[in-house]
Amino acid sequence: MRIKNQNELLDEATRKKIIDEINEPENLARKAEAFRRYQCLKDQTRDYTLGQLKKQFDQSTIEEMEYAIANVSLVRKCIDKLSKVYSYGVNRVIKTGSKKDDKATVAVQALSKTLKLNTQMKQANKYLKLQRNCMVYVKPCPTDAGWDIKVQPLSPFLYDVIEHYYDRTKPMAVILSDYSVSRSAYTINDAAIRTANETVSVRPGDGKDQAIADSPIDAESKGYVWWTDSYHFTTNEAGEIISDKEFIENPISELPMVNLAIDQDEQFWAVGGNDLVDGAILINSVLTHNQHIATTQGYGQFWMRGKNLPRNVKIGPSKAILMEHLEGEPQPDIGFASSNPPLDSLRGLVEQYIALLLTTNNLSTSSVSSQLTGGMSAPSGVALIIDKAESIEDVNEQREIFAQAEPMIWRKIAKFMEILGSSLTPELKETPVDVDLVSQMTTKYNEPPSIQSENEKLNNIKLRKDLGINTLVDLILKDNPDMSNEEAEFKLAEILKEKIEMSMTSKPEAVDGNEEEQSDGLGNISDDRPVGGTPGDAEEAAPGTA
Repeated sequence: MRIKNQNELLDEATRKKIIDEINEPENLARKAEAFRRYQCLKDQTRDYTLGQLKKQFDQSTIEEMEYAIANVSLVRKCIDKLSKVYSYGVNRVIKTGSKKDDKATVAVQALSKTLKLNTQMKQANKYLKLQRNCMVYVKPCPTDAGWDIKVQPLSPFLYDVIEHYYDRTKPMAVILSDYSVSRSAYTINDAAIRTANETVSVRPGDGKDQAIADSPIDAESKGYVWWTDSYHFTTNEAGEIISDKEFIENPISELPMVNLAIDQDEQFWAVGGNDLVDGAILINSVLTHNQHIATTQGYGQFWMRGKNLPRNVKIGPSKAILMEHLEGEPQPDIGFASSNPPLDSLRGLVEQYIALLLTTNNLSTSSVSSQLTGGMSAPSGVALIIDKAESIEDVNEQREIFAQAEPMIWRKIAKFMEILGSSLTPELKETPVDVDLVSQMTTKYNEPPSIQSENEKLNNIKLRKDLGINTLVDLILKDNPDMSNEEAEFKLAEILKEKIEMSMTSKPEAVDGNEEEQSDGLGNISDDRPVGGTPGDAEEAAPGTA
């Protein structure tokens, strides 16, 4: 069904149909795929690797191989390398006309720290690269000290969207709900299909939320939270409003979420991005094969040949085997049969796949090897392959997405702060921001620093100062990129104050009988004698001196 107007959502029967669609297999498959990516990002690849192996082997073989299941976190490492928008810091500036509004800029920078915005936006960057869809939710939260505001990135399995009728790339309504995680660790079929008869292992948990924090797999559905530009309410699975029916108007008159997406292709849910997760699962499967083959075929297989041989034999360096034979019978013989499994070829297969995976994701393949070199050489194993991988091609595209999103996020923050007013927490009250001003905010993302020695860095700073292309505050920020403008200005004031105090307390020294040179406190030496003057001229100008 297509919704043309958000007013249609006020009808209970319509809401019930939408909730039914949310729980249909097609949408559950979408959420399951998003959850699979999220799990692999959180180092939970093992269950999916085990599920992959189950498609090939029977249950007894799976149980035998379980000790060797690999769980190398390729997804997390690659996503960390691909999500660099906020890695080197960001400068948020508010301008009124062509001039910078210092007061508003300082307030935004202070509020960024209070809200831990950079940390949350880094997480949003990871979700965007992993899922290709992500929402940043500006969420008012009641606390004992007053209303707080959280900026929370949402993974796609936590929300559903009703698209705008005339523009499918934009959300008309967002419906938040808990994601019910199956208790099965892995399945034969697609991750979206999780039924009781496919359960192989069960994780601990009673399926109920308790007074203490519970396991994510025990989350129970508490209802569906609906947001549109005009309305906000909570319903149960039947579509009945269970929140206060008298207060269903959206207080900020716009969605409190900002949608981030890559390659939407004229539809809301972006398609693609499976290769990284599929590749990580496949690589862990091959690594599991290698480990199992190396273990099972690494031991020599004991054998005996002869007549009337003992049936129960224990072998080992301190064990003896007694074998008797009569005259005319074949002489007994024992030995070990060894195999030569193609471990090097299998390892090369892993390296080749990793190289292709990195290349197609704009990552470096400068060192692809799964061996460790001894001595002083750096290891070049599979983990180090990912460590050395750097993405530089799509950072600017990501920056454009976030630069457009930030003013919208700040406008929602400012609107909630304006509405909540005196009921905000003390920390938020100290840093008020104006809705109109934050809408004009510009963001500049810092470039990655070049690798320099300390001496090279200082020479570079000195040269920039001599050329006059940077202020002293700029130079301090170059030396201390983690500082804010306010902190840099304070440090400069401290440096100048210290220089002035040192010049005031230092003892004057005569230089070749001349009057002592004077310092201006900034490291510049001045001489107050008349131009072309002589020592005698100085004495005449100061009568009464010895």
